[in-house]
Formats: sequence, C-alpha cells, structure tokens
Amino acid sequence: MTRPHVLCLLTLTSLLAVGCGGASAEEETQAQETSGLEVIETPAPAAAPVDVTPTGPLPDGITPLRYALDLEVVPSRDTFSGTVDIRVRLEHPSQRIYLHGTGMTVSEAWIAPGFEGDLANGPLRARPTSALDARFETTDHEGVDRVVTELPVGPGEVTIHLRYEAPFDRQLKGLYRVDVGNDHYAFTQFEPTSARYAFPSFDEPRFKTPFDLTLRVPENERGVANTHEIENVVEGGMRRLRFAPTEPLPTYLVAMAVGPLDIVEGNAIPANDVRSSPLPFRGVCARGRGAELRYAMEHTAAIVASLERWTGVAYPYDKLDIVAVPDFASGAMENAGLITFRETFLLLPPQPGEDHVRAFTSIMAHELAHHWFGDLVTMPWWDDIWLNEAFATYMATRTVADVAPEQNATMSEVASTHGAMGADSLASARRIRQPIESDHDIRNAFDAITYQKGAAVIAMFERFVGPDVFRAGIHRYLEEHRFGTATAEDLLLTISREAGRDVTTPFRTFLDQPGVPLVHADLACGEGGNVVMLSQERFTPLGFTPEPVAVTTEGEAPAPTPRWQIPVCVRFGRGRETGEVCTLLNQESARLDLPAGACPEWIHPNANASGYYRFAMPADDLDALVTRGYAQLGPRERLSLANNVRAMVGAGTSDVDAVMALLPRFAGDPERLVAVEPFGLLQSIVDDLVDDTHRGEARAWVASLYAPRFRRLGWTARARESGDDRLLRRDLVHVLTRIAHEPTTSARAAELGRGYLGRGTGRAPHDGQLHPEAVQAELLAIVTTAAVNDPQDPPCPRGEACVASGPSAAQVALFEHVLSLAFASDDGTVRQRLLASASSVEVPALAERALELTLDPRLRVNELGIPMGLQAETPAGRRRALAWVSGHLPQLRERFATTRLGYVPWTFSGLCTADERAAVSALFTPVITEWPGGPRNLAGTLEAMSMCIARRERQSAPALRYFDAH
Repeated sequence: MTRPHVLCLLTLTSLLAVGCGGASAEEETQAQETSGLEVIETPAPAAAPVDVTPTGPLPDGITPLRYALDLEVVPSRDTFSGTVDIRVRLEHPSQRIYLHGTGMTVSEAWIAPGFEGDLANGPLRARPTSALDARFETTDHEGVDRVVTELPVGPGEVTIHLRYEAPFDRQLKGLYRVDVGNDHYAFTQFEPTSARYAFPSFDEPRFKTPFDLTLRVPENERGVANTHEIENVVEGGMRRLRFAPTEPLPTYLVAMAVGPLDIVEGNAIPANDVRSSPLPFRGVCARGRGAELRYAMEHTAAIVASLERWTGVAYPYDKLDIVAVPDFASGAMENAGLITFRETFLLLPPQPGEDHVRAFTSIMAHELAHHWFGDLVTMPWWDDIWLNEAFATYMATRTVADVAPEQNATMSEVASTHGAMGADSLASARRIRQPIESDHDIRNAFDAITYQKGAAVIAMFERFVGPDVFRAGIHRYLEEHRFGTATAEDLLLTISREAGRDVTTPFRTFLDQPGVPLVHADLACGEGGNVVMLSQERFTPLGFTPEPVAVTTEGEAPAPTPRWQIPVCVRFGRGRETGEVCTLLNQESARLDLPAGACPEWIHPNANASGYYRFAMPADDLDALVTRGYAQLGPRERLSLANNVRAMVGAGTSDVDAVMALLPRFAGDPERLVAVEPFGLLQSIVDDLVDDTHRGEARAWVASLYAPRFRRLGWTARARESGDDRLLRRDLVHVLTRIAHEPTTSARAAELGRGYLGRGTGRAPHDGQLHPEAVQAELLAIVTTAAVNDPQDPPCPRGEACVASGPSAAQVALFEHVLSLAFASDDGTVRQRLLASASSVEVPALAERALELTLDPRLRVNELGIPMGLQAETPAGRRRALAWVSGHLPQLRERFATTRLGYVPWTFSGLCTADERAAVSALFTPVITEWPGGPRNLAGTLEAMSMCIARRERQSAPALRYFDAH
C-alpha cells in the first residue's frame, strides 16, 4: 500500500460448511469416518485449548483452507448481505472457533463436518444434514468473535457457514460506500485489519487461501474483483457475477468494486521473455471519467515488464485492473489483480503537470511491485510488514529509473531517506521490525521507518553484496516462497547463501533497533599512511530524551549502547582523480586505509549517499569538502552533504550562522533537490529562530538566495524544458511566496491565480470558471494559494499588518468563489487543490472559516485533514488549528476516519513553546489510547516539539548574530 506514501487486512466470517446433505445416518457415520473427522458426543477433558479470548493472533490449531463468498451489494442501500463458507482444518476437537468480524448481524450459523466438494464451485447450495447448529457470538475484544457449537467438532476438515448482514462503512475501510453526485459506489479497503468489516474471516496475513467470490449487484451496474469474471447472469433485476477462484491470498488482499463503473478495456500487456502469455489489462473508474485513464493505461505496461525483468518472475495473477476510487484513505492498495488508487493518482488531465506524472509513475511502480513483494510472498505477521512496504519502495525507485530515467528517481530516493532519518532521530522511533503487541502497533507499522528507512537499508545491503548477487538472492526467495509466506529470517538466509557470507547479522542491526547511526570520519595522513579513522554512535538531536530504562531489583539497568554493523564507503579526491574505499564498520571504532600516495585533499564519508547513516567530520575536513571537493561530488553526494550540514544545526554540533554561510552554495546547485534542500532550515530560521524585529530581514535574505535564480528561469516553461526545471520553477515560487513573502513574486503569483480561478483582470479570464490553460500545470496550486492570500485593495500597506486587520471584501469574495468551485467539482485533484488553497488563508477571520470546513458534510472523508494540515504550515495557523481542535474534539472524532485519527497529533508537531507543548499533551492524552496508532504518534509529536524548543534555545542567538553582522 502507498502511504499518506502509506492499509488493508481482511476479516472473513467464519464458515465451516461442508457436509453430506441428504445422507442416511449410516452414510453420515461412514462419511465422518472416511473424512477423518469425528463428532464427539461428550466433551473430552483435553479436547481443546483453554478458552481465552485472543487479543493478538488467533489461536493455533485452526487453519482456513478456502473461502466461498456470495454477497449482495447494492451501493444505494445502507447495508449489504451475504453468506460465507469457510473450509477449515481443526487440529483438536473444539466447541469454540475464534475468528474476526465487526458490526455484523448473523442470521444463520452452522458447521458441517466432513465435506462435499472443495467450495471451488462457490458456496454450498443447501445445508448438509450432518451440519451442527452454531451460534455466532461477539466477545469483549473488538473485532474478535467466535462460532460456538453445543458439541465439539474435529479434528479434521469442517466447513463454517454464516449468513449475515452488515452496514456499509462510511469511513473508507472494509466494504464502504462512496456517493458521487447521484451515483453510489461500493469499494473495499481491507489492509491491515478491515476485512472483518466485510465478511467474517480469519483476518491475519499468515492465512493464505483461495477465495471464490460471487457478487449480486443491480442489473444496470457492474462489479469487478481480484480475478476475471466467469459468469454473468441477470436474475430478477439483479446481476449475478461469479469470478474465477483466486490464487492463495490473505484476507487483506481480497477486493471488489461495484457501481455504475466505467470499465476501459486496455490492450493486453504483451508476453515477454519472462511471461509466456499476454496479460489482460483494464482501467476502472466512476461513471463518465474513463477518458481520464488514458495516461495510466498507456504507461502501466512498461512498469509491469520492468518488474518482471528485474525479478525474473512473471506477474503472478490472471489479469490486471487498475481502479480509480473517488474517496480513498491511502494513496493506493495492492489488491492482487485489482489495484485501487485514490483517483487523484490515476486520473490525469490531457496535459498533466510533471509532479502529477511523477506521482503516478512512482505509486504505480510501488503497487505493482507488491504483486511480488507482499502478494506472491506474504509476511505471516505484521512485524515483517517491511518485507512488503520497504521492498515495494525500494523496487519503485529501480523501476522508475528503468522506465522513466528523466524523472530522477534515484535522487528522490536520497531525499526520502533523509525524511526517514528525521523520524528515526526521535527517541520514540520504532524499529523496522517492531514487535506487534497491539492494534496500535499494526497502525504504527505503516510509517517512514517501514517504507523509506527499510528501502534505504535494503539498498545499502544491495551495494554491500553487489547488485547481481542481491538480485539472484531475491529471485530465489520469491520462487521458494511462491504463493506462501516468509519472514525476515527466510529472506536474509537466502541472500546470505547467495552471497556466500553472513548478511543476516549486519542487516539485523538495522532491523532490530531504532535510530540513525552517526559515523565520525577523521582523515589522517603521515608515516602510517593515509587513513580515515571511523567511529560510530547514535545520532541525537538537541532535545533528544532517551526512553526510560527498565528498573530491576538491583536498581536501574544501564541502557544498552546502540551499535550497528555499517557498510561504510568513503570517497576521496586527489586533484582531478577520485576513488572509493569500503569497509564494514562492526566495532565502535575502526581504521580505514586509503590507497598509498599523496594525502587526499578531501573525503566524503558516504560515497554515492548509499549508506543509511549521518556523518560528522572535523571542521577542516568539512571545509575542504565544501570548497575543494564539491565540484567532484555526484548529485546524490551533494544532497547528502547539504542534509548533513542541516542536521548539524539540529544536533547543536554547529552554530546556525556558520551553516548559513554555506547555504548559497547549496541554493545555487544545478541539481533541483540539492537546491531546495535548505528550505526546511530556512523555514525554521524565519518561523522559530529570529524575533519579530529580524523576521523581515530574514525573509529578505531568503529571497536573496533564490530570487536571482527564479528570474533566470522565469514564469513560462521553455520548449523541451526538463521536468526537473518545471518542478524547480514551482519550488522557487513556493519559497519566494510562502517563506520569503517576496512582494513582486507574490503579486504576480496572485495575478496568475486569479486568472486560473476566472477572476482575472485585463486580458485574463474573468468568467468565474476554472482556466487551467492559463497557468503552467505545476504552478496551479501555489498561485491559487497566493491569490487567496492576496489582500486585493488592502486597507493597509501590503504586508503582515494586513493579516491582522481583517480581509478585504475582494478577498472574502475570492475565498467564497474558491470554495464554490471546489464543491461543484467531482474531480478529486481539482477539489483538493482548491480546498488546500482556501485552507491556507492567513487572515484570521477566513482561517477560522477554513477550519470549520473540517466538519462540512460536503468534504469527502479523505479531504478532512486538509484544513488543519494547511493551517499548520505557519506558526499562527498551527495555534489557530490547535484552538479549533480544542473546541471541537468530539465532533472531530465523529467525523474523521477512525483509521486516520491517530495521526492528528502530528499536525501540531511544529509548535515550539513549552506552553504549546503542554496544551497539546493536555488535549490529546485523555483520548489518545482510543485512536488507532495514537499513543506512539502523540509521543513523537511531543518529542518533536521538545526538539524545536531546544533548537530555538540553542540556535536563536547565532541566527540573530548572523543578521546583525550582515
């Protein structure tokens, strides 16, 4: 699944239904004996385990073998209904079978010993005479139910049969309903633990079985599922759709969609050296949107072929459908054969912006990669979710680099790694392979540590063993565990065998402990040769507070010192020549010998930025790297250097004024991601480190770094301009309008924004309609934001004072116009762009109205976080949002998707005073345990605020010193 980058788990109603319908008593007995199953008339003392409601994994000894689902799905209703038959194997006699189900009304339940067929032809048509009546009971642990019989059944195979009704979910989980105008749709999102909202099931990833699905839908609507349709019959105003049996799947990968769908038949993806037959391919979306699938339909086949070439394994399923969902919580979901996407990532306009194109390519590559990593081979439990998400993230980079090298995915990989390092620098950071002890832990597992850190560690060890060896190991791993499950140990053992050396031990030092290693590198030359003295410790920013250690009867136990086994590669330069030397730093300190010859003029301690670690150097070595080595570094190394320099400010190992002197070099770098790397530090300087009397000066300094470059680039794209230049133009407009508040750029951006909104002047459009052709596509969001924030006929001189004085009539009118355009559109991309721009307004009176949108029923569920999130981009907005949430917490809890509630505290992580930290803690602590994933997210939020407070205390004086001196 792609997060916001960033979940599905299916719950199946437990049905054990197979029997000998119509048989005599003697025949029933014979069938029971020949099937190996015995119905016991009196309970045996040791027949079953102790009956304790499970709060984690379901009890061992009960294994689902196959599901047959028959569901009536009419999206215009409030509920759906159906039956589920589950063939299971019982290792012991049992009267209670635990499984998962939530919010269901079960009207029929029975268990049939023995079996008639294998459910391959769908659910049982009639109750076997040998079936035993059963009760479907809920337990005191939400989502866990049990099927109870008067007499024990088993051991052997039985079939559980349940008939039930359940409400469509309205918070984007389980089988949920989406309304678009007068049309109604039903979609699914089961990962991680929401299949149980759609059907009773054994809702854990270790249970992989075939699924046989029948859908009964309105005659004039359509339905799609994981596999191809094998039956389509109209009966009494309903259409019965039966689908081919799936390959073995966990519940979280089962999927379906129903409604007045547009289904676009694509060209079959051609056979190749890996796959022997063409692959059927379709696009699916809401009524009337099919034409917008064109870009996706034209560019998906190359991604499938690239993944097949790299893995050496054919795409594993019988067809590929890609589905654009109007309201969807995550970015996308890798359901086998039926990938669902938030429609903004799949429906592209005829002339899409470069950012839109890159988002599609990356997300499509990620979700398709899951068909090998997660679908074909699945982790048995959520502690190994990194085997899915880290590998899909890692593979997406390689796939995009293969099919669209101009998109510069390898640079984005480095930037993403730096983002993960930020999360990993918290004392509350998770491990990649974090033990899963609660539902909170499952929710927390879908984060930057699992995705981006996991991908970075995989890439580091790929370089360590060599790309060919690594790839061969992955191929063997996929083949050995095909359609089954595998753990981290399985993967690492396979790679170690292929490499002929131990990969497991060093790899696990990154899997099983949190934190970012900090590698100290000190160049020394002399009689002993040219050496780099290396040492390691955990990177700790200012404000870092280690978690409390366990206390024993002997007193407080010492906290273990983190130590990694780090593949370290150092680049060095002598004149025009450069070289590279690598080692495995598996001790606290070590000596790395460089080739004989003259002393290197400079070193870079992370060659090609391939290592997951930060680095520190003596001041003279850093100066040599920046002044003499910079021109010889590759783009990834320059980005790594710029980020490490910024991290020095956060750690307090360098004063911010010293780092500010280096920023012109980075801001002028020809590589876009290097040039924009300082943005975060610049925002912190303006918002947190300087006082009100210096803020204008700080903003002018920011403008001086980037305005000359923007003047050279200009507002209009040139012929055959690169995608990176188009994105750089967007980035420069952002820094000049949102951080520097540069008046000339802001005024022109607002003018262009009004033209897009149909409220232009002069020759610009003034018809009240949207005019995307009036502005370069990449600039639409930022110029609309500038327009909303432009006072227009201000009652005071242009500047910050206008914000305090209230909006002009023209500004209010434009704000209302933006909202009316947003609510009139069914296009998710347009809606989110307009809602984000309206929500970014800084005038307090309009900002309050923007925050009220959170409770507006016209917002889709996946839009609810926009008002708070956009207000939180400025210090004043964060304070307003906190005050608003404080006054509306009950309503927020009712309206927000339960799967996203736990992330709400992060909205306020940028607040930077002790009083604000106390207010956030007081607001969320009483409720956070009820919000999925909430406790760890709140801990991280409070820690990030503590770090901001410490950084301000340490770095404010140096920042002011810099401006006073310049």
